[in-house]
Amino acid sequence: MNHLKPLFICIILFFLSNTLVYADFNGKVVKVIDGDTVDILTIKKQKIRVRLLDIDAPESKQAYGNVSRKYLASLVAGKNVFVKENKKDIYKRTLGTIFLNKVNINAKMVEQGYAWAYRYKGVANNKMMVKLETRAKQNKKGLWKDKHPIAPWDFRHNNK
Repeated sequence: MNHLKPLFICIILFFLSNTLVYADFNGKVVKVIDGDTVDILTIKKQKIRVRLLDIDAPESKQAYGNVSRKYLASLVAGKNVFVKENKKDIYKRTLGTIFLNKVNINAKMVEQGYAWAYRYKGVANNKMMVKLETRAKQNKKGLWKDKHPIAPWDFRHNNK
């Protein structure tokens, strides 16, 4: 019976560490870096860089890059938002979904044609984002007004 106590403690610590690593939070958007990255100042005055999960916006030097950033800024700059944190990326940025008054800002960026559904090695994991992207494309919203928009991953690959 005594050997179960350390195991039980390890299990509890494992679950506690997982909940502490990725914690949802509230904060004020203090800077919009580009169409899919913002800096948020938490209530505890901690600045956290958030990369919007499941979307990929045009790069700053790419067509629609500045337009995408300005649209995101029009939605969230200076506003208090809720971030549902998913994980960290390789650059230690928080990957998360931003909500403003219960509106999914990540989805709004794709729905209005200012970002693509994020794809990893050509595959999009979030099917809702793909549907929103398809609808924006059909309705020629945002960057889809361009006859030949260049996906951000292609732009990055061609401009290494």
